[in-house]
Amino acid sequence: MYDDRALEMARRCHGVVSVPQLVAAGATPADIAQLRRSRHWDSPRPRVFRRIGSPCTPAQDVAVAVLDCGPGSALSHLSGAALWGLRGCPLVPVHVVREGSRRRPVPGVVVHRVRSLPEEWVTELQGIPVVRPELCALHLFAVCRYERAERLVDRLWADRLLSGSSIRRFVRAMGAMGRNGTAGLRRYLDVRPGRWEPPASGIESRVQQLCREAGIVVRRQVDLGSGVAWSGRVDFLVEGLPLVIEVQSERHHTALTDRAADAARRAALEAAGLAVVEVWDTEVWTRPDAVVARIRAAASALTPRSVSR
Repeated sequence: MYDDRALEMARRCHGVVSVPQLVAAGATPADIAQLRRSRHWDSPRPRVFRRIGSPCTPAQDVAVAVLDCGPGSALSHLSGAALWGLRGCPLVPVHVVREGSRRRPVPGVVVHRVRSLPEEWVTELQGIPVVRPELCALHLFAVCRYERAERLVDRLWADRLLSGSSIRRFVRAMGAMGRNGTAGLRRYLDVRPGRWEPPASGIESRVQQLCREAGIVVRRQVDLGSGVAWSGRVDFLVEGLPLVIEVQSERHHTALTDRAADAARRAALEAAGLAVVEVWDTEVWTRPDAVVARIRAAASALTPRSVSR
């Protein structure tokens, strides 16, 4: 039965799935009609199905709103910032960005129509289509006072959801299109030249604290390499050892990098003679002893030597 396929898709997005998603996955009109008759599904909006019994949460309401806006729509502006975890940014009213015009209003949704929304700047977080942090930063400068937008974008940067290089790449690609917020984003970059780094994020501060309590001396945000070649910037370097500690998180992978890029980065660091310990945000908060033990085990296997930086 097609019910099983629909359920599999809904599980990835807070118990909801849209008609266009089902059609793209091969559903026929008969399949859609079967779901409408099913006692396992209801339809909070004409183009969206909800699995009966799934948790009714604010995130589900947002997912319904975004999916109802149609294919190519993405959560944006302050709503997008809220999904990325920025405190003080409300999820509602729901803001959605999409290409082209739309005649039918979507109840409870502020739809921002744009001429172009390249797939490169849209992703999924918690199963919900959302603009990437760089485009979200542009939106924040468009709707917030400069000082507030500046603080929020600093937090995105500190949480490693974007970087100076990724913002500059975004501005080169999209900044010439006259979008609202471009001037503010350019101003933001102008006062943060080169390799400027924001204050440590909460997760990095916690890792630093765990190392300090364990007697492990680390340096944060260290540039590695020689005067001829720059190998990269790492989260932490253990003092006196060729040991790098990298902090990872689900949001970070979704936003700035992916697992393939991380694997390539790790390979490059190991090729340069460095050992790498990856720690995840969830275990930093829930299993700190395991994090410290893993770092100590890696350190005990290494011989002290100087590291170019």
